[in-house]
Amino acid sequence: MTNIARSPLALSVAAALSLVAANSAQAHLVEDFGIRKGAPAHISLSTGFNGFVGAGIKKIRVDGVQMDAFCIDPFTVALHSSPGYKFVPLTKAPEAPWTLSTSRATEISDLWAMFYSPDMTTNKAAGLQLAIWEIVGSDDFTVIGKDYGSGRMLAALQTYSGPGANLIALTGPGQDYAVLTPPRQGDESTPPPHSTPTPPHHSTPTPTPAPTRPPGPTPPPGPTPPPTKVPDSGSTFYLLASAILALLAINKFRPALPAVARVQTRR
Repeated sequence: MTNIARSPLALSVAAALSLVAANSAQAHLVEDFGIRKGAPAHISLSTGFNGFVGAGIKKIRVDGVQMDAFCIDPFTVALHSSPGYKFVPLTKAPEAPWTLSTSRATEISDLWAMFYSPDMTTNKAAGLQLAIWEIVGSDDFTVIGKDYGSGRMLAALQTYSGPGANLIALTGPGQDYAVLTPPRQGDESTPPPHSTPTPPHHSTPTPTPAPTRPPGPTPPPGPTPPPTKVPDSGSTFYLLASAILALLAINKFRPALPAVARVQTRR
């Protein structure tokens, strides 16, 4: 029977499910109900669009919570309802090549702080939206005809020194939006790091020492046995000389022995 806990396929499926769960936990449903307060404006884009659009405060709902928003992505068509949105800093929206730099994100936050109000007039709402689009699109965006005061708003940025609004972006499949940062809402562009499980520690077996023989009683000290006498070189020489003389004497008297034997035989 296959052990599913160790199966590579099971591990791959588990990893995929964990990623889906992580992405689902950060994905938001955004519903776009169009312009809540604003006016039609004639714009031209470098992508080829040239016509009238609604400019002003957009009424959106994020996971059922209604919010005021301004579009920061005039190059993308708005979707009435779309899941998959995330909260990210303004500097991470919209998609390249129109992603906001730090200075442009600051300008949008300052414009919001200077001119936004839930009860602002329709013309001011349209002018604020056009000013934001001009910051985002730069030379790729042009207002044709009435600008609803967007030019004056952009000029006022040069002398503004107050704090900017605490904004965050909503980025997803449709248009990207700038909204006031909800309470306790953070950046969702980077998933939290996943800790790598530490492999279990395998202890190295320690060899068991062999039983040690218990020490016996220490023998009492006794006299050291005398060393065995070994003849010195002088004694060895005399013994060798005596043996040689004895051999010579035997050889000298050996011929006389047979003669003596013969004499005795004749008698």
